[in-house]
Amino acid sequence: MFTYDVVVSSIAATISDPFTLLMVFVGTFMGLTFGTLPGLTATMGIALMIPLTYSFSQVAAIGMLFGIYVGGIAGGAVASILINIPGTPNALVTTFDGYPMAQQGRAAEAMGWAAIASFLGSLISWVVLVFFSSYLAQVCVSFSSPEYAALALLGLSIVASISEKNAMKSFIMLGLGLIISMIGQDPIYGASRFTFGQTQLLGGLPSTALIIGLFSIPQVLNTCTEVNKQRIGKISYKNFVPSPKKIWKARMPILLSSIIGTVIGIIPAVGGSAATFMAYDQVKRFSKDSDTFGKGNYKGIIASEASNNAVCGGAAVPLFTLGIPGDSVTAVLLGGLMIQGLQPGPKLYTENPSFVIGAFTTIFIATVFMVVIQLGAIKFFVRLLDVPNCYLVSGIIPISLIGAFALRNNYMDVVLMLGIGILAYFLRRGKFPVAPCVLGIVLGTMFEREMRIAIRMSSGDWSTFFTRPVSCVIIIAAVLFFCYSMFCSIRTVILDYKTVENELVAASEE
Repeated sequence: MFTYDVVVSSIAATISDPFTLLMVFVGTFMGLTFGTLPGLTATMGIALMIPLTYSFSQVAAIGMLFGIYVGGIAGGAVASILINIPGTPNALVTTFDGYPMAQQGRAAEAMGWAAIASFLGSLISWVVLVFFSSYLAQVCVSFSSPEYAALALLGLSIVASISEKNAMKSFIMLGLGLIISMIGQDPIYGASRFTFGQTQLLGGLPSTALIIGLFSIPQVLNTCTEVNKQRIGKISYKNFVPSPKKIWKARMPILLSSIIGTVIGIIPAVGGSAATFMAYDQVKRFSKDSDTFGKGNYKGIIASEASNNAVCGGAAVPLFTLGIPGDSVTAVLLGGLMIQGLQPGPKLYTENPSFVIGAFTTIFIATVFMVVIQLGAIKFFVRLLDVPNCYLVSGIIPISLIGAFALRNNYMDVVLMLGIGILAYFLRRGKFPVAPCVLGIVLGTMFEREMRIAIRMSSGDWSTFFTRPVSCVIIIAAVLFFCYSMFCSIRTVILDYKTVENELVAASEE
């Protein structure tokens, strides 16, 4: 599609332009900062920076915005690991093993793995974007409602894998998430549901505000009871970067998670949160030490960080080739491209090949900057969070309020965030896991909408999900994953029961 001369000249023009390189660096650093502070997201960072790119060249503008995207997704791991609050919604799964590692005195190791996994995930997805974007986009064009519904079902089927031993409580929380996802207008008929006459709820509940509330507010309330407790202990940075030997040993989790993240990113409207859940489930499933996941296994961090950063390159595939945003961040990026007078789509490759190659080059540069800044300035990002509890609480609360309000400029989002946060605090005290609720919120709307559209298109014939090969294979995989997860969960409960029973028998004999 591109001639050799165009490729070489475009790459040379990009890497030889000091202003473009500076803007990519600034964007990446800003993205990492936004991602580190809970409540601030890559979407917000890009939305705030778009007005500043009006006077930039097209390549410099998109380079800065993609730098914020790549850095913002990667930066969320710091807060997830150190204070158990996802810096970004995509970093939720990082808390599963990152925070336990920090409690074990392995915080630096966890952040090192997060940086390397983020880099490799972004790099693998970038390779797919550059060499296979046009072919993969053609595959996604053939997806219809049955395939989207089946994919959402596959994501929901992993709830038993993140059940924290109590499957019943997990299904209760999944049901709560699905109910929350139904608030708003009916996706088919437009009728209002569960809005109680509030027009602000017609558009549904914002997932970002809910996720901030589910994780930030409970952590703040817990922190208030630990006035004199130091949140971040002394961290040893000696050899915190994984060695090449360790990275090679972890090649399969990295590759599997990156592939899952890239594929999920290519499919529009699925998003990074679903990718991290799916990658975590699959890496755990194929690991010999699966029982240590959730207790401080570095492979859990690899699964989350490699997949959520791989989504960046994957989401850029439909953005550039079809003009369809793959997630909420690329939806904002689409606006940034149009402001520069560009119309993403198949014609972009033929009419403006120099820009496409320049954009791909800046994405690669942003990926390199991301890992260099993360590893070189890790102490700076830790110090952003290493403050006394009173300052931490007083800082997290306004940042969370700003994060909830800024995306839609709606005060109701702030009220919802506080309400769901207080509810989540009491649910956590009752040992109800929050992750299944997030899973229901993220995938519930997509599952209901696509399932009902598919049924209407087939005139009520449910066999449409099984007569289409792709959706049939995905549904079968979802059923198999669910059954296997339930089997493992039941086996764990039985083993725990037998262990307690043996201990009681031994105690009685003594």
